[in-house]
Amino acid sequence: MSTTMEEDSSWADASLLFGLPMAVRAALVLNVPRIIDSAFPTLALSAKQICEQVSKIHDRPASPLQLEKLMDWLSCNAIFSLTVEEDENGSKVKKYGHNPKSRCLSKDQIADGLLLFSAPEMVAMGPKAHEPVFSPNVPAFELVTGKFFYKYLADDAPETQRIYVRVLNGTSIQALKLLIEKYDEELKSLKGTVVDVGGQEGAISAGLAARYPQLKFVNLDLPEVIRRAPQIPRVEHIGGSFFDEVPPGNLLLVKFCLLNWNDENCLRILRNCREALAGQQGSGKLLIIDRIDRSLDTLNRDDDVSARTASAWSNFLSTLLLSEARTRTLEEFQGLALAAGFSKLEFVHNYPGLDLMEASI
Repeated sequence: MSTTMEEDSSWADASLLFGLPMAVRAALVLNVPRIIDSAFPTLALSAKQICEQVSKIHDRPASPLQLEKLMDWLSCNAIFSLTVEEDENGSKVKKYGHNPKSRCLSKDQIADGLLLFSAPEMVAMGPKAHEPVFSPNVPAFELVTGKFFYKYLADDAPETQRIYVRVLNGTSIQALKLLIEKYDEELKSLKGTVVDVGGQEGAISAGLAARYPQLKFVNLDLPEVIRRAPQIPRVEHIGGSFFDEVPPGNLLLVKFCLLNWNDENCLRILRNCREALAGQQGSGKLLIIDRIDRSLDTLNRDDDVSARTASAWSNFLSTLLLSEARTRTLEEFQGLALAAGFSKLEFVHNYPGLDLMEASI
């Protein structure tokens, strides 16, 4: 049965939905973007040249023929460039180089994010992605693995856990820049202790400790997270749950924690933070780095498509990983802060993918 040009085009578009993510992951696992980077000033490499480096990195023989199939598919979809050159024998050789789309794959945060969401556990959620519509309190991830997301990573998927932490560390670098930009003078004059609530392995605390030597830092996260945390001068790692207690401090930080939980659990976190600031006599602050939902405000504005897309992705992801997770409007954050005992919550600044808010006691 023959097909029309329109049908051929539809099949090509449909193939992107399953074929392209697999191919991008394969290129990242093989380190192709960084191999091409490292060949500078050479503009492009053959499959044979790339495989020589792949074999060294992975300590396994690599097939140029099979890599060429992968790279041809990616270049057909405008990921990596493809040129044909003649070698010294006059034979035609395909050469693969970077273009704008492939160059971003060399960035750690983007590469790690793609590796995380194409990990086997994540891909396995696909056939169950519709189930939360019928069972809104059970995320697709739990249906597939039988465990809560964070517990599964800690118990059963150490490599995926490492990638997840690297992704969060990447957001911590952005958050660190934002905090220094907005609070540098205040942090220079602050005395006492800064507590990072749910700070993973302490990336933000490490950056702040290096810049503000007069301060002490506490990094609070679950014991299974803290046990992998590196030793950092003037940073104390404490294993515990922010649902139970938050260590006392003069300034508290909460980054991308509230969006993982429903209102009831967010109130538990915020009340524990308020209690941790209780001795500050009206001067304690909680800095919240999260993602504000602006979807209703920006629905008809072309200039804020990226913010709306980030919020929509975060909300959809919650149906897959954490059923309680959701983004909130600024008014919803303010309502939670007031209910937790803070006197006010104010929006401070927006940074790509991040919103900074300040809650005062």
